[in-house]
Amino acid sequence: MKSSSFRSKGFTLVEIAIVLLIVTVLLGYTVAMFPMQQDLKKYRQVDREVDEIIEHLIAFAQVNGRLPCPDTSAGVGNIDGEEDRDAGLNACEAYFGFLPGETLGINGKYDDTGVLIDPWAQRYRYAVSELDVGGDKVMVTPNGVRDAGIANSTPDLFICSDSNTTGDDVNCTAAGSNQVAGNVAAVVISLGKDYEIPVTSNIQDENTDDFHNGTNDKVYIFTGRRDDYDDVVKWISTNLLFSRMIAAEQLP
Repeated sequence: MKSSSFRSKGFTLVEIAIVLLIVTVLLGYTVAMFPMQQDLKKYRQVDREVDEIIEHLIAFAQVNGRLPCPDTSAGVGNIDGEEDRDAGLNACEAYFGFLPGETLGINGKYDDTGVLIDPWAQRYRYAVSELDVGGDKVMVTPNGVRDAGIANSTPDLFICSDSNTTGDDVNCTAAGSNQVAGNVAAVVISLGKDYEIPVTSNIQDENTDDFHNGTNDKVYIFTGRRDDYDDVVKWISTNLLFSRMIAAEQLP
């Protein structure tokens, strides 16, 4: 009896090996999942930040009767976090560029030039409609929509579910099958984790759909995240913008 009792104490080498194998597998799984968990955390963060940016843009329009211009180096503009307007006209130096976070008074992380950056330390992109009525760029002109009239204030930005293989976006602007939203007043873009810096042009991602979101062709791509697309794209519709401006007595 004593001999049997003694043999039952402790673990055998086989049992220890099994436990060690299980621990190794679990540890390996945890280590492998950590980068994915960090990426997911950043995507959730950027989603919240872009929602906040949209609210700041709408609030700006409620106070000023217009949307801000992008921050750009076009014309006499400087990359500094401030909107760049054409000093002598009711117009912008450019209608696609970086988000003017300083102008909007957004509390967030900025790079050394003063531009608001996303969780991957990349500058937020911003596009605003270049709609012209009677020589004024309606969306960026104080009281531009009021003067032109809501019925005449139809923005010229579009959101598509994918780019056409020919590189021609006319099907989307014509309310084709891949149009997600038309008559968009402004767009905010984070190029996500998967990006590259080419020799020329703006920072852009490496595939066709992502490329559109780094260029000023008035068509931007919004689709589900996948291996070759990870941009975060949100926009301001005229229905939302005009209703909020009416509530602030900036319209009609």
